[in-house]
Amino acid sequence: MMRNNNLLGIVFPNARDDLMAEMTSLRSMGSMPFCGRYRLVDFSLSNLVNAGVSKVGIVTKSNYQSLMDHIGTGKAWDLDRKNGGLFFLPPYSNNAATVYKGHVDGLFGAMSFLKASTEKYVILCDCDVITNFDLKKMVKTHIKSGATITVAYKNGKMPLNQHDAMAFELDGDKVTDVIFPKGDTENCKYSLDIIILARETLISIVEYGYEHNLTSLSRDIFQPNLDKFDIRGYEVTDYAAVMDCPESYARITNEVLANPEIRRQLFCKERPVFTKTRDDMPTIYGLNSEATNSLIADGCVIEGTVKNSVLFRGVKVEAGAVVENAIVMQDSVIGEGATIEYATLDKKVTVGAGKTLRGTAVYPIYVRKKAEV
Repeated sequence: MMRNNNLLGIVFPNARDDLMAEMTSLRSMGSMPFCGRYRLVDFSLSNLVNAGVSKVGIVTKSNYQSLMDHIGTGKAWDLDRKNGGLFFLPPYSNNAATVYKGHVDGLFGAMSFLKASTEKYVILCDCDVITNFDLKKMVKTHIKSGATITVAYKNGKMPLNQHDAMAFELDGDKVTDVIFPKGDTENCKYSLDIIILARETLISIVEYGYEHNLTSLSRDIFQPNLDKFDIRGYEVTDYAAVMDCPESYARITNEVLANPEIRRQLFCKERPVFTKTRDDMPTIYGLNSEATNSLIADGCVIEGTVKNSVLFRGVKVEAGAVVENAIVMQDSVIGEGATIEYATLDKKVTVGAGKTLRGTAVYPIYVRKKAEV
């Protein structure tokens, strides 16, 4: 894979943890499991390395032990290298830094990393966005346009609950207004928080923002300075989804599971999604088991019935148990005769024999990590 020494990646794995509080109480948004084997951070990292980025900083905030365990040295993304590579940038990395409230003060905590880097351009990414698009093409478009800042956007319904999620009004590709519409707004051009700008420009923006007690790039920097910055929009036409509430986790998973075209766009062979591998035995299906329309990872033992569901590695469904329209994460056990419908079970959950957990499509049940039901 050809690398581009002019590109530096910055990833925010704790972006909007508060919107998924049930699932992020013990982990960052970036380390949330997805589709049987991935974590959300895999999509940001894979987009970057597929665009040729060979140096990435992870600006952590809290609950990042699981994230560090997953990413490790960055070997799965070819980021375990002598020159460049992967850098964790925790809070309190300098005397003035605190646990950040927004992207501006988060980047100020990583200022020594930014100033020590030599790359010309920086790509900023949040981990609440699931997409796999041609980021290399976006970089080329940004450089060719001569813009100060280029922001990836999607045309559609505004994500819910995000007070600082921006949308654009455009003249061609030039941003003429930055707005913050309600989450139920239809057919707007909303930001995917994938941003490209020059490293020196980012440094000056962050220093100015920190000196003036500004925290949000969108509200405090972009919106008031449209006359100062040439901000361009770059439309992502491939699949992109934003985790904006707990219900969106099940909805997006079901979209990917049910739609072959979405899966083709998200997991295309031209731009693979890399992740930490865990070798395990093939899934074992019992004589009386039934599994239909489901995504089942390796290492599972299926003796009951699984329908329209996603099972992560190492899940056990005992005889007579029924799992339907559910997401069951790694190493969970569904006891004999139990029934699970419209539920998301976090890692290492145990559901006792004969127990029933039944939510609805609109209000799925969530069971926390290592719980016993």
